[in-house]
Formats: sequence, structure tokens, C-alpha cells
Amino acid sequence: MRHSRHPGPSPMKEMARIKLAGFGVALFVSGLVLLLYQALSLRSALTADANVQADMIADNVSAALMFEDVRSAQEVLHSLRKVPYVESAAIYTTDGERFAAYARPGVPRGEMAEASPDHVKPAKHRLSFEDVFVAATIAQNGKPLGSVVVVATTQKMLDELLHYAAFIIGASLCALWIAFVVTTRMSARIAQAEKKLEYLASTDPLTGLPNRRAFYEQLEQRLQRGADTCSRAALILIDLDDFKTVNDTLGHGAGDELLKHVAIALRQSVRLADLVSRIGGDEFAVLVAIAKEKAEGIRTAERIARALARPFDLPRASIMASASLGVSVFPDDAADVASLVSSADIALYAAKGVGKNAAVEFHPSMTVEARRRARLDAQLRKAIETDALHLVYQPQFECRTGRLIGAEALVRWVHPVDGEISPTEFVPVAEDSDLIVALGHWVLRRACRDAARWNAEHSIDVHVAVNVSARQLRQPRFSEDVKAVLAESGLSPHLLELELTESQLMANMTAGVEAMRQLRAAGIRLSLDDFGTGYSSLSYLQAFPVNKLKIDRTFVNPLPRDGQPIVTAIISMAHSFGIAVVAEGVEEPAQLAWLDDAGCDIVQGYLTGRPMSLEGITDLFNSECEDSEPLT
Repeated sequence: MRHSRHPGPSPMKEMARIKLAGFGVALFVSGLVLLLYQALSLRSALTADANVQADMIADNVSAALMFEDVRSAQEVLHSLRKVPYVESAAIYTTDGERFAAYARPGVPRGEMAEASPDHVKPAKHRLSFEDVFVAATIAQNGKPLGSVVVVATTQKMLDELLHYAAFIIGASLCALWIAFVVTTRMSARIAQAEKKLEYLASTDPLTGLPNRRAFYEQLEQRLQRGADTCSRAALILIDLDDFKTVNDTLGHGAGDELLKHVAIALRQSVRLADLVSRIGGDEFAVLVAIAKEKAEGIRTAERIARALARPFDLPRASIMASASLGVSVFPDDAADVASLVSSADIALYAAKGVGKNAAVEFHPSMTVEARRRARLDAQLRKAIETDALHLVYQPQFECRTGRLIGAEALVRWVHPVDGEISPTEFVPVAEDSDLIVALGHWVLRRACRDAARWNAEHSIDVHVAVNVSARQLRQPRFSEDVKAVLAESGLSPHLLELELTESQLMANMTAGVEAMRQLRAAGIRLSLDDFGTGYSSLSYLQAFPVNKLKIDRTFVNPLPRDGQPIVTAIISMAHSFGIAVVAEGVEEPAQLAWLDDAGCDIVQGYLTGRPMSLEGITDLFNSECEDSEPLT
């Protein structure tokens, strides 16, 4: 997909042209000044030389003038023929009569007549190209005998000036040519640098697609044209599923290669006229023109989803990619860029809630849901700060003996206006922000405090299980925070069990395993929650230092009519690693009986005990101490 801009003339190029023109003007002015200076110098030198010649003649003809020896005077004057700039010379008596004269061959008699004392006057202008007239007094012993007048021609000065001017013009043209060549090359380099900067400023260097800035600029332009022509356009926001897992397991190089393949797949999924952009790390955007009906937008998104839901061959592995897509249509869903992007983002959030490889079209009701999420986010933050939440506990029993061994802490929120809000609604709200860290810490503190209280009042040890989010686990001081909570509550570390999901651990396996080892070293129990829904790899299970794994309820629900091989395999595999197995979601006696026969260690569910308050779980402990009969 090509993307271009048409900027005006480059300011740097214009500046180069101005500098070149200024350089030319400066050369012209400096050449003219030098030429004028040379003219003044040449005329001054010519005048000085003419005065010298006049003085020399005056000294040599004084005796000839005294004795009226015209022939001798004429011979002295003829010596001037060797002086090229002297045009004529004449000797006059004190009465003004011409005594002797000399003229260079070819000088008209009229000009000869002008060589008289009357023509010898101070020059009005130092810069003149007229002939130079100089005079010298002829004297003998201080007595004036007459005068000599010398006329020096400026022709040679003009010839020298012309040569000098030609030299200046040639040098200036040469300098201008050099400056032009240098300026042209600099302008070319500047233009190349500007193009490169423009490319870098508007292009994602990894995929070659327009970046966020260029995409929004072109989006603005296309929406403006669409408004003028009353045409539709669909904005599709694309977010790759589990991209962080690729980076963490295969490295960032593999992640970059995957992004390149995705960019190519996106280009091939749409028309050349459609706009494809990478607007974030693993986020892409596509703007497609819609010819007729609005449904074309969601159909295009579904086609893109199918194009991405395939294996991509990378240098080190073949990765099965998928993406969540949100679609909004202009002008049906929004009439401006900000609203259109917001609508598509809301649809993308809904697509993530549906699951992997889903495309969702925006509906106005989603805005209401988004506003509700934003309101719940703010109010949940306040509820955590004011202790407006509470915990309930679902008991866990040993499968064979029916003995109460623990309870899972579950957070509940009763809103002052909306009433009880399901955890399936407010926990995802917290997970979409850093609020999940504060919520998880609140649950951990409250659960440890309650567990310390019920264990202090009874002789049996009953642990408490607390769910931990991926964001909590990625906190640098998570292990230290857990130890601090245990110290504050007085609960023994072996009575705290932290439940983590496979997907959370895989999001950052190195950090997750290190945190787990630190927790295990402190005596804290660890449980792998929702086992079977994630990676469920033997190598991962061997790497994670867990005490228990919990079989997801989706595998327990079909029992005992269906699903036995999978559950049997999970129990056998866990026991081979010395890991206890917990089955959650047990609701029927037949399920409990089958799990007992299969060797499951622990069960929890509505059959054995619904989530209950601290008072309810305390009463259950009291009855457990009084009655130790097996559950079965």
C-alpha cells in the first residue's frame, strides 16, 4: 500500500538557492569594486609616469631653450618614442609660443594642437578615461624659461582594464560554477535526507507499513473525502492473540518475523486502494472503502481473520497465529476520526472477550458497556481503598476421606447502587489496568488475615488458596510482598496456597518460574489453575515448581458420561511428577464417585460446598472438628 505526501518546496533547498544568488551578487559587487580600484590605480600610475617624463624633458631641454636650439630640443622630445604611453609632447616659451613638439605617428594634428599649457588643468574626477595632460616648468638657475606639456594616452590603461575585467569575470564564473556544483550536490543530499526522514517519520521500519501518525493523517483525509462524496469506509483494528508468548518463548527476533508475515498477509487480504498500517507493537489497522452495504466491513474483517488464522513459517518454528478484530463503519458508527477509532477499539475489546480469532462489529450498545466499564473501574478503585469488597470461601475436601483441608478465597463486590456485581464483570475490568495488582494485594491481605484467625481457633490446619494475576506475578517485589503479608497476618507460609494459570506463567516464563521458586523456598504452596485449557506441556509441568494442579471444570462437567480418558491422563501425569490433583466444579455425586475411583486427591464445587462467608466457613470448621466422618 503506497502512502505519500506532497510537501511544498523544501525550506533548505530554498535557502540553498538564496545563498547561491547572494553569492553571485557578492561576486559581481566585489568584481566591480576591484575593477574600479584597478582603474584608479592605473590612472594614478599613468599620471605619475607622465609627470616623471615631463620633469625629465624639462631638465634636458633647458639649455636648448636658452640658446634657442630647436634641433636639440626636438631630439630630446623624439626620445619619447620609446615611451609607449606618451602620445605627444610640446615645449613652450614663457610667451606661450611652441618651441618644439613631438607626436606619435598617427596622432591627428588637431589633437597635437591641444597639447598646450591651457589644457593642463587638475582633473575633476580621479576616475576618468580621457588622456592625461601634465606640464613641467623649464628653468635655469631658478629662472623660468618655458614649460613642457606631455599628453599620455589611456588606451593602454583601458586594455589592461579589459584584460583585468575578463579575468574577474572568468574567475567569478568559475567560482559560481563551483558553488553551483557544491550547492546542487548539497541540495541533492538534503533532499535525500529529507525523503529518508519523511519515510522514517511516516513508516514502520519493521514492516514497511505506514505508522500510527501517517495512518491517522491519511484516515483524516479519506474521511473528509468520504464526507464530501457520501461514501462509506470501514476501520478494522487488529490485535494479535498471545503475541507476547511468541516473544517470551521464541525470542523477539521470531516476534519480529511474525509481524512481517502478518503485514504481508494483511496487504494480500485487501485491495491496493485500501490502507494498511501498523499502529503499535502487535496492533494493526486497516481502512477499507465500502461500495454498498455496511456489512461489507465485518465480512472484510472475517476474511482477514481467516487469512491470519494459519501457520506462519519462521526460521526457527512454525507459529499458528490468530487475531482479534474490531470493526466500525464511517459514517454509520461515527462521523469523525476520534469517534471512529474509539468505536473500533470498543469492538476490539468485545472481540477479545469473545475469545481468540474473533471479529466483532461495533454496535451502539457497546458504548454503554464501555462507559459502564470505565465507571466500574473508577468505583472499584474506590471500593478497594475503602474496604467495600468482601471475601467468600469455597471449601476444598480430600476426595477419599472427605476431610476439610482448605478453602479458596473468592472476592465479591456489592455495589451501593447496582447491587451485587459478578466477578466475571469486574475482575476483567481490573485486569485491563494496573488495578488488578491493588485488588490482588487486597484479597491476599484479607485472606491471610482470615485464615490466620480460623486456624488460631481450631486444632486442624486448613490452608487458604488465593488466585494470583499475571500482572502481580510480574511485579519485581512480588515474593517480598507476599512474605510481608504473611508476617503481618501471622499466617504460617505452608497454610497459604497461591493459584496461577498456565497462560499467566507462559506470558513470562522466566520471571514466573523464578518467582515460584522464591515462593516455594519460603514454604508457600503453589497450584497450577485451569490445567488443560492452556499449553499442558510435560516440559512446562516439569519446569513449574507446583504442589497441585487443578483440572478445569470444562473437563469435570461431562463426567462420568464423557471425558474420562483426558481426566485420567491428567491425574496419572500429575501423580508421576508427585503433584496432587484438585478437581473443581464438582456438582453431581456421580462425578465425585468417579473422581474418587480415578485417584483424584481433592475436590471442590457446589456439591461439596458453595462459596460462603467467613462466618459460614468458620461454622463448617467447627462441625469438621466435631464430625470427622468421610464425605462419601
